[in-house]
Amino acid sequence: MPDKWNPEQYERFQAERSSPFYDLVDLVNPQENLRVLDLGCGTGKLTKYLHEKLAAKETLGIDASEKMLSVASQFAGNGLRFEQGRIEDNPGDGEFDVIFSNAALQWLTEHETLFAKLRDKLQPDGQLAIQIPAMDDEPVHQLAVETAQEFNQELKGYVRRLEVLSPVAYAKLLYKLGFVKQQVKLQIYGHLLPSREAVVEWYRGTLLTAYETQLDSQTYEQFVARYQQKLFSILPDDRPFFFPYKRILIWGLNP
Repeated sequence: MPDKWNPEQYERFQAERSSPFYDLVDLVNPQENLRVLDLGCGTGKLTKYLHEKLAAKETLGIDASEKMLSVASQFAGNGLRFEQGRIEDNPGDGEFDVIFSNAALQWLTEHETLFAKLRDKLQPDGQLAIQIPAMDDEPVHQLAVETAQEFNQELKGYVRRLEVLSPVAYAKLLYKLGFVKQQVKLQIYGHLLPSREAVVEWYRGTLLTAYETQLDSQTYEQFVARYQQKLFSILPDDRPFFFPYKRILIWGLNP
């Protein structure tokens, strides 16, 4: 599939996307000489913060997007490096003291199997720290599915659905995998955006890129216009617009 991730579009909402990242970093217990793996590192700016905050000996940032990594490369050095790779392909050689992922695992399926693979990459007493958006049951996602169904012919039946578990299910999964010491919490981040139009721009940088890979540019713009029309039928025209966003923060200590 073509790489439709746009670093500039994604970082239009850098402040809003950064808040849960910093909260997740604060869950990690700092130690000496940490080897850190950041899955879904994006533009690398926050990975650099993670590397410096933990005073890590080595941090490896992994992302599938060449465009994102082209931006991230400017932050490499002093033990921080970046590689292109797919999370589902189990990237990163050896074991790590911290496996970190901020807003990336929601794009993957079969989380039970995935989390087991991540645990197997941890050193004893290693830490797993993951933040997953939990918006798939909200209208902003459901209306994207409805729009995809209207464009069924153009998309050849493709629909992007996420398979995020509940916080309770993640807590049970961590326990099953041996993470007796853990924290799992659902947190609502209230973002104050300029208008409801900004919600559409937000999703242009994330969820809607999945449909952009499937459509020609003209049809994709028609898709976005229809999505916006459906969304605006239920969102108030408030300026500023309050946008509550649900995220699951997960931390576990490998025994």
